[in-house]
Amino acid sequence: MQVRIALALCVVLCGALCGHSLALTYRRRASALRELTEGLKVLKIHMTGMFEPIQDALRRSECPLLRSVSGRMRPGVSASEAWKEVSKAHSRKDASTDVLAESDRAILDRLFEHLGESGRAEQNLLLEGTVQTLEAQLEKAARSAAEADRLYLKLGVLIGLMLALIVV
Repeated sequence: MQVRIALALCVVLCGALCGHSLALTYRRRASALRELTEGLKVLKIHMTGMFEPIQDALRRSECPLLRSVSGRMRPGVSASEAWKEVSKAHSRKDASTDVLAESDRAILDRLFEHLGESGRAEQNLLLEGTVQTLEAQLEKAARSAAEADRLYLKLGVLIGLMLALIVV
C-alpha cells in the first residue's frame, strides 16, 4: 500500500511538472520581449544620445538578437536587410526567439525598415514608439504567462490526481 501511495504522489508531481513546463513557452515570450525592450532602450541611448553609427549602437545594445543584426551588417547591407536575414534564421523552432509572435515580428520589421534612414529626432521617435509598443506586448505576454502558469499547473495536478486514482 505504501508503494502505491508513493507512486501516486510521484504521478501527481509529474503531472504538476508537465503542466509547469507547458507554460514555459508563454514565459519565454515574455522574457524575449523584456530583453528586446531593454536592448532597444540601450540602442536609443547609443544612437540618438551618443551619436554612434547604427552598427556600433546595435552591437552595444545588450540584446543578443540586436547584436546578431549588427553582425550581419556589412558594407552595402542595410539594417533592414540584416534584420530579414536574422529574422529568418531566428524563426526556426530551436532558435532563442522562436517564441516571438507574428505581431512582435511585425513591430520589429517596421522598426528595422526605417532604422538609420532619417535624422536623430525621427530615430528617437521611431525607437521610443517601438519600445512603447513592445512594452504593451510585454504586458500582455506577462499576463498570458501568469494565466498559463496557473492553468497548466492546475491541469497537470488534476490529470496527475486522476492517474493516481487509477494507480491506487
